[in-house]
Amino acid sequence: MRLYVTPASPWVRRVRVTILELGIEDRFEFVQTRWPHSWGTRTVAMPADFTAATPVMRIPALVTDTVTLTDSHAICDYLNAEFGNYRLLARDGAARWRALSTIAIASGVLEAQIMRRAETLRAEPERSDDFIAKMRDRTFRCFAALEEHLPTFGTTFDLAQITTAVACSYDDWRYGPDWRGAAPKLAAWFDQTAERPSMKATFPAETPQR
Repeated sequence: MRLYVTPASPWVRRVRVTILELGIEDRFEFVQTRWPHSWGTRTVAMPADFTAATPVMRIPALVTDTVTLTDSHAICDYLNAEFGNYRLLARDGAARWRALSTIAIASGVLEAQIMRRAETLRAEPERSDDFIAKMRDRTFRCFAALEEHLPTFGTTFDLAQITTAVACSYDDWRYGPDWRGAAPKLAAWFDQTAERPSMKATFPAETPQR
């Protein structure tokens, strides 16, 4: 299987942590992509194999012998079903819906983080400080909501916890510790979770530029 990646993307990291937690890293060819800083607001030229795999120009993108998936939710669902025997996300029932409830909020954080990042990369005359503040407020609101989900977290580091941990880590890395004041119990949980080998092995770094 071929997986298109970049070290800065929390969506990519979510998939890479899933792969490590399932112990299937040796099944993948990881293809490093390179993005100019204009990616957030302009169409950028990418290699033909990448655009063939993901015409929506979205990462991560997974290419297998039978299917191509261009969304981290779909990729994680596929890996969980095909290689995890539904260990990271229940196949059905109340446990599945509880996890998806958490994943939806944590994914909302990731979306706001990426939109905030794209806006900060605009040239200053075009940049909207109001939009940046709106995305920041959204993340803080969602972190506070995620703190309320902590009692539902089980002993398995599942997709709900993976997505939440990746969201916490990205804010720490990209924007600093301010979010911790909005959700101190979540921050304490994350500090322990960040010590997992899968989290340490996938710590974010800036995307290679062209």
